[in-house]
Amino acid sequence: MISWTLTIAAEGGTTAQTGAALDLRTAATELIDATRASIIESAAAHRPVYTLTLDGDWLTSIVTGDTPTGAPDRDLALDRLADIENELVGRDRVTDPN
Repeated sequence: MISWTLTIAAEGGTTAQTGAALDLRTAATELIDATRASIIESAAAHRPVYTLTLDGDWLTSIVTGDTPTGAPDRDLALDRLADIENELVGRDRVTDPN
């Protein structure tokens, strides 16, 4: 089993979500999906820091910054997550038919 943990640190405290999968690709996909959902569902005024660990190893931290108007920049956080997803999971890659 490959475990994953998403730790969310916000102004109101820290929470964690955990899971496990039979293989690394599935665990990474579950971690990415959980992170995406947390970013989208975060409270309007919060600027959480998302720390992703995979199989006990730190993978990355994503900090929610500010837009030019001072609002939380969730789009930038989602863009960073998409970059990590493409590198780690390769969802957008076309599989070689050979």
